[in-house]
Amino acid sequence: MIWIALALTAVMGRALVPACPSFLLAFPIGAAAVSLQLLVYNLARVPWGRWTVVGPWVLLLGYRVWRGMPRWEAPKAVVPAWVEWPPLVFAAVVLFAWVPYERLMPLNEWDAIMLWMFKGKAFYLDGSVAPYLGRAQEFLGNAAYPLLVPLYATFLYIWMGEAADQAAKLLSPCFLASMLAGFYYLVRRWGSRAVAVTFTAMLLGVHMVNFVAFHYAGYADTTVAVAVLMGPGFLYAWYREGEFRDFGLAIGFGAIGAWTKNEGLFFLIGLGALAGVRLLWKRVWDWRHWVTLVGLPGLAVVPWSLARSLYGIKRPGQLSGEILKTNVTSYWPTLRAVVEHAFALEVFNLVFPLLLVAVVLHRRAGLDWKFLVLPALVVWQVLGVTWVYVTGPVNLQWMIGSSLDRVLSQIAPLALLGGAVAFGAYYGAAETASAVKPAVRTKKTPKRAS
Repeated sequence: MIWIALALTAVMGRALVPACPSFLLAFPIGAAAVSLQLLVYNLARVPWGRWTVVGPWVLLLGYRVWRGMPRWEAPKAVVPAWVEWPPLVFAAVVLFAWVPYERLMPLNEWDAIMLWMFKGKAFYLDGSVAPYLGRAQEFLGNAAYPLLVPLYATFLYIWMGEAADQAAKLLSPCFLASMLAGFYYLVRRWGSRAVAVTFTAMLLGVHMVNFVAFHYAGYADTTVAVAVLMGPGFLYAWYREGEFRDFGLAIGFGAIGAWTKNEGLFFLIGLGALAGVRLLWKRVWDWRHWVTLVGLPGLAVVPWSLARSLYGIKRPGQLSGEILKTNVTSYWPTLRAVVEHAFALEVFNLVFPLLLVAVVLHRRAGLDWKFLVLPALVVWQVLGVTWVYVTGPVNLQWMIGSSLDRVLSQIAPLALLGGAVAFGAYYGAAETASAVKPAVRTKKTPKRAS
């Protein structure tokens, strides 16, 4: 049953956004949409049930098919080249090494048990978000966090007919699969297959990326990482090629980040600002762009803001003015600590150094200034994470020590994407140059007459 629900989520996302390149990429779209649907149902006093939730999606899918939705074509089977086998084998080893752990171990991390999955179970057992949110001050979980992950877990419980933690744990690996598919798609879009396969395996080989997806299953960090990766990736595609589909997917994934976690809202602000500035600079007055720029973030923010206002949800543990002043004055030392940790090779390998090299050498790879959209949003998110730390409601040192690895794992895929795009462009330019290099003609020396 759980596999049906997970597959149905991807179908929902594809029915909602037929332009989405693949079903794996449509999975986070479907998860965000169905979780938002549960919240809106609750605000409208519509009861939750398997078919009351799925029914509208069946109708939408039928409408799409009737209107001629683009048919999905299975990817063609291609025998990998010899250079692609090592990264493919490495990726398979990493994934299969986690399978026994993921299937045998229960939820074993505090935030997964007491925050994200606890909310999902409470919502499912109550049949509503109201009882939990109305008594949020009695619980340890941060009630002010957005609800994509808890309400998507609730959807899985509704489909299963029970609050099955072991089934809901699969949502984190599914978001990881979506991230890998999206990363490969973006790199392959501008680079060779060998480069795309190699860098996708490198992403999977970043310890904290796969560790967060499996060991911290039930957390929201992998979901945020998908949004932080795909939003700028599609925004860069729109900057380069100007397709509305890329613009819509960029803003959509940014909105998914805001509906997942508070730092996702900060990310959406930066992404939306870059999109808006570009629209104004290019004098794009097409109503579709502006409705998308305002409407999709509104869907992610407004219903949850209404619910928070309705149930009186406030950020827990507000800092006193004196402590807040002390923390804010430590912003720059905290930022330095965050950056130093990002560049620690034993934690994130070469992810962030590769991005730095890409920024310095992107011109030599034949890329123009548009490439800087990717590192700019990496810097923006690092600055935002630091601000969240220094204005947080708990001890600064404890918060950094307990969460910095996870938080940087949200940004690492985007940083590696920058390095992959630059390397792919450089590699492609080198291949092209070698292919068109004119053959050197050798002149025959005329024989002397005897």
